[in-house]
Amino acid sequence: MTPEELEQRVQGALATDPAAIASQVRAITLDALTRGHLDADALKRVTAAVVRGAREGAVPLGERGGQALKEAMRGLDEALAGAAEAAQLAIQEATGRTSEFSRQGLKQAADELATLQTLFIETLQDAARDTRGTVQATFTELAEHARGSGSAVGQRTRIALEQLTQAVTAGARDQAKKGAEVVRHEAALLAGLAAGLLQGIAARLESKNTGKDV
Repeated sequence: MTPEELEQRVQGALATDPAAIASQVRAITLDALTRGHLDADALKRVTAAVVRGAREGAVPLGERGGQALKEAMRGLDEALAGAAEAAQLAIQEATGRTSEFSRQGLKQAADELATLQTLFIETLQDAARDTRGTVQATFTELAEHARGSGSAVGQRTRIALEQLTQAVTAGARDQAKKGAEVVRHEAALLAGLAAGLLQGIAARLESKNTGKDV
């Protein structure tokens, strides 16, 4: 899925039933994140495309655009929280595979996980600078709320890092510092593992959402 296709899908979601916007955007985001490796570049690229699509979808809605945008960003937030959970599970699984992963590689993965909340907030702030009116005010409000009161991805990330600290320290083998190429290889393995785990998380979230609608 190209960024343009992702933007169009999100933009279309904002034109549908307001009550379904969050779940639709969450599903679209998770679909994009599970196609390939779940790494920092993919997260940044997908998050930016979803926000751009939501912005373009909200502008024609006028005053209703603010609420539609909030619902879309709630869906994105929930999807990123799912990605944080998948990254945590991948790192935890990797700590038991000591022939494939080093402490250095696992720590790098945990450090990248810690940046997810910041990525979400900064993308909202960038979007606010690129628009005007109700949409700009809504992006600014959402960024301030996420920074002050937290977000789903922020809460999930904090839980993940608390649980990973001991696992990363004790689980991986202690060894001499690895070269950049080895660490990149470990990162690619982890990103592939996380994408697979995210598919299961996405299915679980979709099942919960379907249950609510019954």
